[in-house]
Amino acid sequence: MAINECLQKYTIQESATLLDAIKVIANNSARAVVVLFGNKPIGMLSEGDIMRALMLGTDIHAHIKPLMQLSFKYLTTKDIDLAFNVFRQHLITLLPIVDVNMELVDVITLRDILKAASIQN
Repeated sequence: MAINECLQKYTIQESATLLDAIKVIANNSARAVVVLFGNKPIGMLSEGDIMRALMLGTDIHAHIKPLMQLSFKYLTTKDIDLAFNVFRQHLITLLPIVDVNMELVDVITLRDILKAASIQN
């Protein structure tokens, strides 16, 4: 199963380079990407991770695999209330939603959280 077009702007394959990740993040407004192996999330890479790597002299064409965060939060359902608590507790901007096979099925962004909050008020 291929990742749908809507999710492509939030994902990148683990074989990608830092420059590839920068381009995806620049176009998604989530300030992060979900790193995939096939359809399965294996890590996250944020703008902060990229900036730290560049400040340490990492080449822009380096692979992202050694730079990504292997420990990341995810949900198994698109629950905005639960996501809000995860976002607040862990100060993240992008949260993958996975199925029982740990394959990416959706994401929740900070924008989704803010939009839901404005609807409730």
